[in-house]
Amino acid sequence: MSEKVLPARATFRTRKSRSPHSVVLSDSILDIGTVEPIQFIDLTDYINEYLRVNAVESGTVTVFSRHTTAAIKINEAEELLLEDFKRMLRELCPSERGYNHNDMSRRKPPIAPDERPNAHSHLMHLLLSTSETIPVIDGRLALGTWQRVFMVELDGPRERQVMIRCEAYHPNEMAEAVELHAVDGGNGRNRAAHHRAHLK
Repeated sequence: MSEKVLPARATFRTRKSRSPHSVVLSDSILDIGTVEPIQFIDLTDYINEYLRVNAVESGTVTVFSRHTTAAIKINEAEELLLEDFKRMLRELCPSERGYNHNDMSRRKPPIAPDERPNAHSHLMHLLLSTSETIPVIDGRLALGTWQRVFMVELDGPRERQVMIRCEAYHPNEMAEAVELHAVDGGNGRNRAAHHRAHLK
């Protein structure tokens, strides 16, 4: 006899604590136009410039892709290595293989008007990650010597959005109340004002 499973419910428990630091949140949306089916877009310099312009000395930055076929990864920006990454992804998830997701006659709506047979891109994304969180020290990303932050396009060319959320720590200041709004989740609701930058 099958057991009835109820939808999951999330319960949030918030604990307040005193801290000598205040935290200031800021969001930025990067609009990125990609030109290749698989492409590594280096975001590192943009993020460091964002930290400089906003005088962020200490904190954390979360880099988040708002897509299921574009990932965020930290790795080395060596040209031949990036070609190796692309080759590995193509070999693991070849576009010419027969995938259930690509059979539009069997897909249930909603199906996007510009939908393409891109199951291989979703499978590549499953191997990668949607976000990375990096400490900020002395006004810069605390990356290792060869580390760079990439958006990885897996289904290009496309127009993409990457969200940059910065938590800046300011010592010995009174914390101000910060109202958080959700960025539009794709359904036209919960649209909030946010910084927007263009990256091509």
